[in-house]
Amino acid sequence: MGEVFQLQEPLTEGGVRSVNFFNGRLLTGGDLGREQAARREVDARLGLAVGDGVAFGLEVTDGGLTGDSRLPTVKVAAGLAINRLGQTLRLTQAAQVALARGGGASASGDCLFGDCAPVLGGTYVAGAGVYILTLAPAEARAGSAPTNGLDPDNVRCNTDVVVSGVQLRLLAVPPSLLPGLSAADPDYRNALAYRAFGTGVTTDWTADLLGATPRADDLTDAMRRFGLGDADVPLALLAFTRATDLTFIDAWSVRRPLAAADPGGLATLAGARRVAVGQAMFRQFQGHIADLTGPGGGLGAATATGLFGHLPAAGIIPAPRPTPGQSPVPSFFQGLTVSGPRYLNAAEAEALIRESLVRPPITVGDGAFVQLYRVAETDMAIDQAPASPSRPAPFVIFASGHLPYRADARFDLFRWDYAHYALQP
Repeated sequence: MGEVFQLQEPLTEGGVRSVNFFNGRLLTGGDLGREQAARREVDARLGLAVGDGVAFGLEVTDGGLTGDSRLPTVKVAAGLAINRLGQTLRLTQAAQVALARGGGASASGDCLFGDCAPVLGGTYVAGAGVYILTLAPAEARAGSAPTNGLDPDNVRCNTDVVVSGVQLRLLAVPPSLLPGLSAADPDYRNALAYRAFGTGVTTDWTADLLGATPRADDLTDAMRRFGLGDADVPLALLAFTRATDLTFIDAWSVRRPLAAADPGGLATLAGARRVAVGQAMFRQFQGHIADLTGPGGGLGAATATGLFGHLPAAGIIPAPRPTPGQSPVPSFFQGLTVSGPRYLNAAEAEALIRESLVRPPITVGDGAFVQLYRVAETDMAIDQAPASPSRPAPFVIFASGHLPYRADARFDLFRWDYAHYALQP
């Protein structure tokens, strides 16, 4: 910083160095390689500007057991991600990947999936425990090209093309990073997710705002000491009880939408990273509920106090309309301090969810107040065509008591059956 530059003076330190082509220049493979590296550097800087995370696709689902050894597999959908180095990682078609190695590792990394050489080293063979599935860059060489075309009697060959692909990696999470968590606990999945979201989403972080450290994804940041590198993009958290028993796949506990790193200080309050984490918190909960709704999921018997230590600031659960004499509060919310459900109009529903993305989560065990809503237009459509196969499915929206109340009285819009009195101060 000692040197003083002049206005309009080129600052070339750290600039992209491109090969200058001109007629008569003798070119070597090294010159062309430097030009390729310069183009990659330009692309990486664009990626750094966008931020790391998953752009689209790359959903991870259980692929079942496969092969004679009955190894567990996952299916990864096609998609695009950007890592912390600014590299774009494109999976052009869905892939099914075994979660254990079937042979020796390739030192050259010339494979695209499964048993590729690790970027920074890590655990590959799945067993009981928690793992992070990541997407990382890889290279493969293909074809051959002559190295000397001038002498047809002495033609030697080298690799024709280097294909920039991707590899899927499985990294074990050491138990030392999960103190106090037990796979036997009913809320284990939820506890893992909020360990990954980090303390930056809690009210404690905001309470010491002027002295707060930059927000971080606590679990994945800690995993950088255990093989997770800047070239990796986390896709999902996988939990096994035994080597072949995949208990659950929780994507959004570690997966993030594209967003720049948290800037720290007061700038974090206007940064995009906290919104991205809020999206992940909402989608993680909805994914957990979707799994409970599926075959054998047991959503009907599930309660928030039994399976969840934390809830996002707002969320949606399937909930049948109550029958006459039945409590209007779904059984999922037993044991919580709730009000409602009250009707809001459909135009308010999305705004409520979006506003919740920067609110701290609901801590289930501390007596937090939860407001319940039903959407008037949904119930009206159900009541008007109760036997129609195209009628919407009923649901309840819950929201933290820290969010503004949304169900203002609207008798002029919804009439008596879908309205209510305003809250009294």
